[in-house]
Amino acid sequence: MKNCILVINTGSSTTKVALMQEGKCLAKDEKAHTVEELKPFTHLKEEADYRKNIIANFLRDHKESSSSITAIGAIGGILKPVKGGVYAINDQLVEDITQGRTPARHASNISALIAHELGKTMNIPSFIVDPISTDELWEVARLTGLPSLPRQSRTHALNVKACIRKAVAEHQQSPDGTYIIAHLGGGLTINLVHQGQIVDIEDGRQYGPFSTETAGGVPIPDLLQWMMEKEMDPRSLLKYWYGKGGFVAHLGINSIKDTLIMAKDGDSNAQQVLDAFFYQICKAIGALSVAVKGKVDAIILTGGAARSDIVVQRITDYIQHLAPILVFPGENELEAIAESVALAMEKAIPIQEYK
Repeated sequence: MKNCILVINTGSSTTKVALMQEGKCLAKDEKAHTVEELKPFTHLKEEADYRKNIIANFLRDHKESSSSITAIGAIGGILKPVKGGVYAINDQLVEDITQGRTPARHASNISALIAHELGKTMNIPSFIVDPISTDELWEVARLTGLPSLPRQSRTHALNVKACIRKAVAEHQQSPDGTYIIAHLGGGLTINLVHQGQIVDIEDGRQYGPFSTETAGGVPIPDLLQWMMEKEMDPRSLLKYWYGKGGFVAHLGINSIKDTLIMAKDGDSNAQQVLDAFFYQICKAIGALSVAVKGKVDAIILTGGAARSDIVVQRITDYIQHLAPILVFPGENELEAIAESVALAMEKAIPIQEYK
């Protein structure tokens, strides 16, 4: 079997695993994890050992296919800033994760630990693809009014890069074109892609649009005043702003789908939140369009919320004059990882070294 790839994607509440061959899924599984289930693990290595057993059971259940695995692909987590692409998982990458030399302790980093260990056991290469910390920002996009606080890049790089490949393959777009890609889901980022690189980002973790759980851009002086009035420490504020903001703060729910139902049933507060949500997304898309002087080849709507005709139509009403609009619903992360690893194994794209 040609390039049968084991794909691993560990999230905060799920472990996803698949066997992929030439774009086809041979087998796939997903296990949900409760907070209580993962609470005992104080170190990522311990949690990696636990989740590795799930993958081992999956491989035993699909023994015939798993015997032909030629490589392992893992989702790229929050590492130090690196360019996008396919990286061979090496000892340096593993040490950075296990020794806490990464910007965040994130469940996505567990995938690399599992892939590295399995790769050694099976004597096959293991890779990460387009990590969340992919950093290709233009310097002009990085600078802020405070030299010690530059803007940072943390985005849905895996899906963004996969969307470009899809636009090229299915819509005759240029791989070196200029695109705005709005990833609309529990995480929300608006990405400016130029010549294959993510050169600017509007996201709710900094000062972009708010999302289902993220407050997005808020007035900093007022935020600090509010924090002092609530006697809230910085760590608690971050958890509130980046986890209990957005739809959760306004409506107590983190579901766009449920909010659409509430608005349809006449809930004026839900309707107002949706109106602001669409407005801010489209304003961010417009700003990124201006950043390239309006020379945008296409605008791509992706992520879970792009499955909704209402979401797509509301955004289209604002931005249809800017560029052609393409819709690629969902994320398809497992497929995107397998696709990039297969291209790297075939030497169609380079395998990069993590340093």
